[in-house]
Amino acid sequence: MMPMKKMMTNGLPSMVIMLFLFLFIQFLLGMYINLFVSIPAASPFFMMGYGTYGGFPIVMVHMFLGILIGLISIGILFLSIGSGEKKILASAIGLFLSVLIAGIDGLFFLFDGQNNINSYLMATGFILAMLFSFILLLFVYQPDFKMERKTNFN
Repeated sequence: MMPMKKMMTNGLPSMVIMLFLFLFIQFLLGMYINLFVSIPAASPFFMMGYGTYGGFPIVMVHMFLGILIGLISIGILFLSIGSGEKKILASAIGLFLSVLIAGIDGLFFLFDGQNNINSYLMATGFILAMLFSFILLLFVYQPDFKMERKTNFN
């Protein structure tokens, strides 16, 4: 088990907190896009060009932040491998997979005709990413408990 001091120096707690904050911002941007931005239905190739040049700055910020969240989750995965904690590694794998699901389905939603199943899977991946990042926060900041038993009954 990695001591708390060692885990604090490798950057894992700060990366998890940064990811948690970015996920919160991602949620706010996604809700804004869902409520106030109308995305025209067109061919996927037209959408790629129109999205970068045609007035979707919030969508582009949302996509950039999603890529940044994906990169941070990869960094968390590598740092959790180095931690040697199986529960931290399992949570980091779940976090990475849920971010991957949310990102892929977000791209499919935007470039494949805005199917409701893609929106649902993107939201599910996001909720799971929030859950796994919260679990990682709990595991990373959990103090090492070592209960000492007294064997002397005198």
